Amino acid sequence: MRDIRDIRGDLQDRANLLEEQINAHEAQFEKLVEQIRAEHEARIEDLKAEFAAVTKLLELEHRRLGAQAPKAAPTQPAPQAVHQSSHQGAHQGAHQTHQSAHQPHQGGAHQPAHQPVHQPAPQPQQPLSDFLVRKLNEVGAMSRDDLRRSAMQEGYFADADTADRGVHATLLNVVKAGLIRQLPNGNFAPATVLDTIRLRRAM
Repeated sequence: MRDIRDIRGDLQDRANLLEEQINAHEAQFEKLVEQIRAEHEARIEDLKAEFAAVTKLLELEHRRLGAQAPKAAPTQPAPQAVHQSSHQGAHQGAHQTHQSAHQPHQGGAHQPAHQPVHQPAPQPQQPLSDFLVRKLNEVGAMSRDDLRRSAMQEGYFADADTADRGVHATLLNVVKAGLIRQLPNGNFAPATVLDTIRLRRAM
């Protein structure tokens, strides 16, 4: 009878080789995953830093354009024109009074008196973001409600709902720009020197 060759050793060697190949592929896969994750995180950090820099530049541009906005100077009439206008007005007024004294009133209706002209409320002279930053630098840490009330007192908003939405959106932009920071309790405070250094490094 023919002897059957024992191939168990060969099969074991083959199994060992396949296991080593599997482990090698797994290690290579894990290495690629770590490399992709590191590249992804680095790209995200770069984009965040660029976003913060652009947001700060936008705030600075708003401040620059707001400071350069021309203010219309009130037009003063020339002295001679004022004198002539006053003289003509007095002469016409006397003439009309003389005519009205000789003409009967028609229909018994009286001419209405001049109504006082309503003057609009003064508008804020600086952007809301600059006002919030200045307020925090002057007072220190403040809550969003305190900042909203201050903005309404300065004439930025007419009602509480609009003020709440406007102040909330502006605070988020100013925090992203690194001009102020939000504390763990939810209040807002001026940016520290460390925050400024971090923002400059990001830029």
